Amino acid sequence: MKDKLLKKIADIRKFLLNPHLVLCYAIAWIITNGWAYIGIGVGSYYDIEWLKNISVAYLAILWSPFCFELIATLIITIALMKHLFPQDKETLKRIQVYYRYYRLKVRASKRKKREKREERLAKLNIRHK
Repeated sequence: MKDKLLKKIADIRKFLLNPHLVLCYAIAWIITNGWAYIGIGVGSYYDIEWLKNISVAYLAILWSPFCFELIATLIITIALMKHLFPQDKETLKRIQVYYRYYRLKVRASKRKKREKREERLAKLNIRHK
């Protein structure tokens, strides 16, 4: 059990610390977030109020609990991986495997919820489309 866990941790670490993936994630992060932090710094240093205000407002939205920024960053990261490093088949294959795994997990979860709901409705003798 311990060996299996250590192998899984090493596998995930190897995937996450891949230089191509790290570079693409850094570029994607600058596209989605980084410009706002840079804008605050530049706006404060050179007293550019409009730049500082826009950057702070965008960051306030990013720090809200319902922001999809991480999803957007990951999508941009994968797109950059495909365009900048198409020869890195191992990382792209691993991304595809993780995607399929979690997609199946989500579908199974939805199926279980639907079955439980149908059981509750059947007990109440109610049909739902």
